Formats: sequence, C-alpha cells, structure tokens
Amino acid sequence: MALCCSSIKPLTNSDAVLSYYEEGYKSDNWETRVEAIRAISGIKGEKAENLIIKALDDSHNAVKIEALQILVHRPIKRARNVIRNIALNNSNDNVRWNAIIALSQFRDPRDASVFIYNFANEDWLIREAAIVGLLSIDDLSTKYVNVDVIVRALHDSSISVIMATLRNLNIRHTQIYYTLIGMLKEKNNITPSLTIGILNALQLYKLEENDREIVVNFLTHPNSQVRLAAFQTLKRQNLMNNM
Repeated sequence: MALCCSSIKPLTNSDAVLSYYEEGYKSDNWETRVEAIRAISGIKGEKAENLIIKALDDSHNAVKIEALQILVHRPIKRARNVIRNIALNNSNDNVRWNAIIALSQFRDPRDASVFIYNFANEDWLIREAAIVGLLSIDDLSTKYVNVDVIVRALHDSSISVIMATLRNLNIRHTQIYYTLIGMLKEKNNITPSLTIGILNALQLYKLEENDREIVVNFLTHPNSQVRLAAFQTLKRQNLMNNM
C-alpha cells in the first residue's frame, strides 16, 4: 500500500483517517510506514498515540526517528520509558541522538542518569544533546548534584558542546562561577562568540570585585558584540547590587 498525497482523497473523519494510516503502517515498505506515522502526528487521541509509540519499536531506524521527532513536539508520558531505553541502548547514534532530544522534553529528574551516561559518548552531537537534556531538568537539586558534569561540559573538546552548555546554564554554583571566570582569563585563546557566551552566562552571578575588572577589560574589545555583552553583564551587576 503506497501512501501518496496526490492519490489520497481528503478525509474529514479523524477515525477514518486514522484507520487508513493504521493500515498503511502495516506495509512491508519502511517508507510507507514513515509516511503513515508522519500523517497521524497531528491526530489527537489514544489510538494515534499508541501507533506513534509502536513505531518506536519499528525494525527500521528511519521509522523510529520519525516517531521520536514527533514526540519532541508532542511528548506522550506513556512513551517516556520506551524513549529512555532507546537513549540508553540503541546502537545507532542518529536514533540515540533523537531519543535524547525527545527525552529532554519531559524534564524528568529520573532521566538524569541517561543524560550523564550519554555525555561520555565519543560523538560530540550526543554529548551536546545530553548536556542540554541534563540542564533542561526542572529539579534544581538534580543539577546541583551533577555540577561536575556541567563543569566537564564547559571544558569539552567540542566548542559546540561548550556553547550549548553556556546557552542553557540556569543554576548558580561556585564551581561553575570560577570555571567561567577562568575561561575569561584565557581571553587570548577564545573566540568572540565563546567570550559572549561566557559573559552572558555570568549574568546569573554577582561578580567578585577582582573578577569585575576582568569583565570591564572587555569593554575595549575589538569586537563590538563582545563589548556589548560586557556592558550588559556589568549593567546586570549594577541591578543586582541595587536589589
């Protein structure tokens, strides 16, 4: 059964539409199964959710990935444990990456171990998704307990992982503060974009007096965006001091 939009008559009844695509998902052709899952992504109800969850166990990775991408925008609580298992055990990095992204949407402290496990992966894309997932968790205590992982991410070999960590930092911790200041002190070895990311991240903190001077020095940086970030960070300091 081939699913081609040009050959399908419009159906208005959601049950009829769902039944049609349920039949399509039974196809031996993985591309047809992908199209079927994609087509039901906007259909509400338990039956549609069940088919999306079923696709997570499909024999073809492309079908799994399609279902995971749907779950990024449509988190289904019943799917969480299945996604968690994929993020931990699937051997395909693309599938695992998509699973980590989908799992992050639940912001569940119980998944911290999954993100930490994947942060040890050799693939920087996996590490990037993992640290974003860890920082997305709503429970602050979970992040505080794992601050060593966050600090390791700030020292990662991949600039993309470091930047993702800086963009998603949402806790204050002494160890993180001194790591950020230490990174700024290496101003001759960091790019403007990284400098901006560090300065923005420091807006969470009240700067120590000696460290304030480090930020002030960036007001004369040749890059205008760096100068602006330094100014905004210092402006934030003044607001914090006046609270």
